[in-house]
Amino acid sequence: MVLLKQSPDKEKVKEQYNQLWESLLNIDEKHATKIINKANEGVLPKKERLKIIAHPLKTHLIWIVPLSALAVAILIYVIFIWVALFVE
Repeated sequence: MVLLKQSPDKEKVKEQYNQLWESLLNIDEKHATKIINKANEGVLPKKERLKIIAHPLKTHLIWIVPLSALAVAILIYVIFIWVALFVE
């Protein structure tokens, strides 16, 4: 793979970039920022991209929801057994 600065198609890519920039100037700022941030993520090293992807897993909510679902499932099972024993 050839680096872009050594590529013979460098001028084509630069022209595409200029067209993209002109398009970005005509859209909403938030949308343009989102597009630029996505593009920046694409050029990051793999380790940095994994950090960005794993960032939501560091929040407490992502762990509270599955643990709560598991607790509810266990509670329903215990209640079912308790009712079965009580009816017997």
